[in-house]
Amino acid sequence: MKKKFGTAILIIVFIISLGNYKLISANQEQEFNEILQKAKSYKYKDPDSLIFFTNQALKVAYRNGNPNQKLDALLILVDSYIRSGETLLALSLGDSLKNISENENLIHRKADILIYLGNLYSSIGFSAEALEYFFEALDNSNQKLSIINKIDIYYYIAILYFSLNEIEQSRKYLNLSLKVALENNLNKHTLPCYLLYSNTFNQADSIQKYLTLTEKVLDKYPKLNYERMVIYSAKALLNNSLGNYKDSKSQYLAAIDISRSSGFQGHQANLYNNYAYLLMEESKYDSAKYYLDLALGITIDINDIDMESEVYDSYSDYYKVVGDKDNALMYTDLFIAKRDEFRDQQQIQKSLILSAVFETEQKEREILQQANKIVQLRVYMLIIAVFFVIAIGLVVYFRQKYLLSRSKKDSIKKQQSLEIANAMIRGQDAERKRLAMDLHDGLAARLGALGIMFDGFFASHEKYDEVSISITNIHQYVRDLSHRMLPTQIDNLGLIQSIKNLVSYIDYSEKFNVEFETNIENRLTNKLEVNIFFLVHELINNSVRHSKGNNIFVQLLEYDNSIKLSVEDNGVGFNYNEDTIGMGLKNIKTRIEYLGGNFKTESNSSVTLIMIEIPNPK
Repeated sequence: MKKKFGTAILIIVFIISLGNYKLISANQEQEFNEILQKAKSYKYKDPDSLIFFTNQALKVAYRNGNPNQKLDALLILVDSYIRSGETLLALSLGDSLKNISENENLIHRKADILIYLGNLYSSIGFSAEALEYFFEALDNSNQKLSIINKIDIYYYIAILYFSLNEIEQSRKYLNLSLKVALENNLNKHTLPCYLLYSNTFNQADSIQKYLTLTEKVLDKYPKLNYERMVIYSAKALLNNSLGNYKDSKSQYLAAIDISRSSGFQGHQANLYNNYAYLLMEESKYDSAKYYLDLALGITIDINDIDMESEVYDSYSDYYKVVGDKDNALMYTDLFIAKRDEFRDQQQIQKSLILSAVFETEQKEREILQQANKIVQLRVYMLIIAVFFVIAIGLVVYFRQKYLLSRSKKDSIKKQQSLEIANAMIRGQDAERKRLAMDLHDGLAARLGALGIMFDGFFASHEKYDEVSISITNIHQYVRDLSHRMLPTQIDNLGLIQSIKNLVSYIDYSEKFNVEFETNIENRLTNKLEVNIFFLVHELINNSVRHSKGNNIFVQLLEYDNSIKLSVEDNGVGFNYNEDTIGMGLKNIKTRIEYLGGNFKTESNSSVTLIMIEIPNPK
């Protein structure tokens, strides 16, 4: 009887303890969720509050010892650091994400981590690494990928390809994201896809089509204020460009009202700035000045140097319109100073990020080397243990393994060479764009300011006309140079007309006679057009600088499956040698390899001919 009574007591105590444990766990879960939900409420509004409350939630997660809670808080923290531009802090948390996933064996959360790591590397400009993370998440065989993750991954890949100006690839993954969302009746997730789709077109009808689709989806979700503000802003810009000022005005005011009431300060400053331009077009200068003042106040409060420089540029345009040259000149100087400050900050941030990435990669290599040593030691011990029993079999086995390993290494080396070539091409193009922007925003802006100053102080001087014309010609030359380095006309004019413009410019100098012949009538892919233009530009530039001749003949012909480009000059020639060629020809060779093509040169004392063949799959 006593034994039965004691057993009953133990059971009761166990049940009470279990109930208390469940109650404590529930309370801990509730505390964490409440703090995390409060943190999420500051998304798009107050980055500092978002980061503060997410850190509070992370402390609760560590106190609870709950790995899933740790991961939830860290993922939001990484996202908030990315949005606020604190990429170094976001990068430092990448290791924490990996460690928690590996140490706690959270295989089912691996896709979430890979997605955030992809977004992290995308935000710091490491496109190749970001794509690797996204594709790894898609190919992850350790778990079944959730529908939401699939939609997000396809969308993030589309954003990356859009940033690399690979529009067709971007649309391909946008279609995949939309397909999964629509098949599963997740209409809310089609919003960012439709909005990005509108940005892939230049025609007003196509842009309007996808913005309308976005609005129809948005009507079903009245609480999505941020998304609604973005749509109104996009439609306002479109109507402004089409001259529909009345519609544009109402849409700007609607977007401003949402940004003001919801606390989206960064967007609010940008909307004020854009709306001021619309008011200037309507000659409402007092109102335009009022909104520019509001925009400047917000940018200073939130310390957004990039946006502050844009507002100073708008002030300069405003004072030019109202005829106040002194203030126009002053704000032009402020714009240049702030833009330079912003670029200096970006360069410092980029250097720090590269250092951090290098240190991380170095640590990973050391860990991998140690693991390889351990693996090698185990293999050697195994070989010693079984060598006398199956010696012949081991010889055959390790020979086959060696050949397979060598084949894989060769394949990896080829892939790495291709990736390096791709990165070099994209880096060179990005550098051209940066230099062109520096010429256009920096030197051209300063020349414009010099013109304003000269007009104001020396209008009555006897040499006024001569010096004014010289300044204008130099200003035009700098603008032309920036446009040649950044051939934005390719999108509108196409490859052939852009080359003709380049040829006309060189002919205009009267130092070289350039002839151009082609049979291409239709547009090529954007990738081919941009790279062929730079090849023609570099080859003509080499002839102009080094050939000492006076005639250049350019021929661009399209065949069934290839495009052939040849550039011939009547100069002194050169000796082609892989070890001694200059940077220009190395860049040409790299770009041709990037396109999967080949080239050869023929040169003597009176003529130089370079022939290039590039695949043209249709």
